[in-house]
Amino acid sequence: MGLRVLDWVLLALAAAALLLWYLRKGRRIRGRSPEKVNSRAVQLLQEAGYQVLKIKPTVEVRMEIGDSQHQFELKSDYLVACDGRRYLVCLHRDGKPARLQAKVWRNALLRDVLAFRVAGIIVMNLDRETLQQVSFRV
Repeated sequence: MGLRVLDWVLLALAAAALLLWYLRKGRRIRGRSPEKVNSRAVQLLQEAGYQVLKIKPTVEVRMEIGDSQHQFELKSDYLVACDGRRYLVCLHRDGKPARLQAKVWRNALLRDVLAFRVAGIIVMNLDRETLQQVSFRV
C-alpha cells in the first residue's frame, strides 16, 4: 500500500518547514532577554515608546576569502521594536555630541542596519538622555 496524495502533501509541508527553519537559524539575532533588567537606558527606551526585545544582540557573520571561511560576530547594545519595526540601539558613551553624518559613524551604522536587517538605529546619549533615530535609504 503506497502513500496517498494527502500524505505526500503533509510530507512536503513538513520538509519545507524544516528547510525554512534551517535557513533562518543562521540569521537569528541572539541576545539576553530584557526581563528583570531595570537600567536607565531601558527606562528611557520604554518611556519613548520602544519595546526592548534583546540586550546585547549579536548576529553571526560568515565571510569567505578565496577558499577559506571566517566567522565573526557583530554586537550592539539593544534591539527594540516600535510600530511594527525593529531598531538597534547604540549607546553613545562620549560626553560630546555625535556627528552622525561623519564617515566613521555612518559606515558603522549602515553596516549594522544591513547586518541585523533592522529599520534603523537609535543612538542614545545617556548623559543627555536623548535618542536620535537614524535610518538609511539605499
